[in-house]
This record gives sequence, structure tokens and C-alpha cells, in this order.
Amino acid sequence: MAFHTWQIGLDIQNRQLCALAIQPHREGWKLCHWWQQRLPQDTLRNGVLQSSPELVAALTTWRKRLPQRYSLRVALPDHLILQRPLPLPTQLLREPAMRRYVQAAARKLFPIEPEALALDYRADPASGQLCVTAARQAVVEQWYAPLHQAGLQPAVFELTSQAFNVTAKAARLPVNGVLVLRHETRWLWSDGAASHGTSELATLAELQQQLLPQGINIRLCDNRENALSAGAEPFSPFDLFHYKQPPMPEYASDFTLAAGLALRAEDR
Repeated sequence: MAFHTWQIGLDIQNRQLCALAIQPHREGWKLCHWWQQRLPQDTLRNGVLQSSPELVAALTTWRKRLPQRYSLRVALPDHLILQRPLPLPTQLLREPAMRRYVQAAARKLFPIEPEALALDYRADPASGQLCVTAARQAVVEQWYAPLHQAGLQPAVFELTSQAFNVTAKAARLPVNGVLVLRHETRWLWSDGAASHGTSELATLAELQQQLLPQGINIRLCDNRENALSAGAEPFSPFDLFHYKQPPMPEYASDFTLAAGLALRAEDR
């Protein structure tokens, strides 16, 4: 088991970053490592990562604690990303022909010159189409720069909402269950399947009243004092890992997105 690659989720926010590493281990996941570091308030500006001596120093110190074999997945704010469906080509294409097909279609799919975009795509079995994801190349490079400077090599940049959906799916919620997380100024919620969303509403009570179905079973990712409202149950992402040992972080909910990133399946 010592030769397994660490699957690492890295969630960088204003004020802090959280990282979590796991490995498959017999009947479940083994928690190998967690790390939390305070950061400057303006680490993100409009969702774009701002490099700073504090950030690079923290990442460089952290890199020294990691093994040589790792798969690093980093969360990107959803509003930096555009996604569009694209019909599959009429004939089966292999790489690099499939990439050329997507790049040609990008001129019609997105209001930005393809040369200025970083493109990714995956098959969506539910729709029978490709899901094409685009971000400005300059923004991706700005996120990548301090990681590279610290000696880190990201394998994947993943949407915050998708990372949260992975956590919700792994939580094995009941049929009427929904996982809820307060993430900076927004609420994220997901049932781990088809229903999910975000909201700028001020309180959990407003979210319950306006956007969530009546009688829903809420699992709340927030273990801070007085965070739970009537009817909400606490959820810790560390409950998803069968093998772990103390010490554990004071606020486990801070690692909700990092857990989803770490649990994310490898791209095929």
C-alpha cells in the first residue's frame, strides 16, 4: 500500500487554504494527511488567485511534506468557468482528432477567441453529448503560477460545485437528504445526484424556506458553535474515511471541498 499515489484536494480561499490527502486502503479510504494554513484576506480577487510571498512560502513548505507520487486536484470558483454541451461527432474520433473537433466548435460555443481559452471536455452519459469546459488561459495561468513556483504540479482544476457534489455523493445521503455548506458568501447544496445549486441568501433558514423542499433532511457542513439550526444534522467530511488517526482539525467542515477533490475519480 505504500506505493499508492496520494490523491490530494487543495481548496484555496480568502483567509485560508485547506488540503487533504487520501489513499485506497482495504475496505475504505485512508486519510494520509491534512493541512490548513492562514492566508491574506485578498488571496482571491474576483475568484482569481493572487500570488504573494505568504502563499508561495506556505505552498513551498507544504510541498516538502508530500511524497513523490501524488495527484493534486485544485478547486476553481465556478464563475471563472463556462460550460457548453456539444454533440458527439458522427464518426468515432480518437485523440488528437477529438481535440481538434472541440477546438473548432469552440469558436461557436464561446464568445472568446479559442486561442485565449483553456479547453477541457468529457463525455456526458446522461445526455449523450460532450460537456465542454472553458476558462480564460490567462486566469488558469495565474492560478497555476504560485503552485508551479512552489514545486507543485496540479493534475486537475475542478469546479467548486463539482467537488462539493462528489462529497455529497460519497456521503450516501438518504432519499430525502441534502448536504449544505456555507462557502465564503454563498450556500452550496447537493443531494449527491441530480439536484444541486448555489445561493446568496443570508441564512440557512431562508435557504430552507425558499429553495429546499419541505421535509428535507439537511446535513450541514459547519461544526462551529451555534451553526446548526432546527432540523439540521452535523456532517463531517472526515466521516467518509475509514482509516484516520488524531490529531484532527478543529473545524472539520473547512475540508468539505478538499475532501471532494481528493475523492474525485481520475480522468480516463
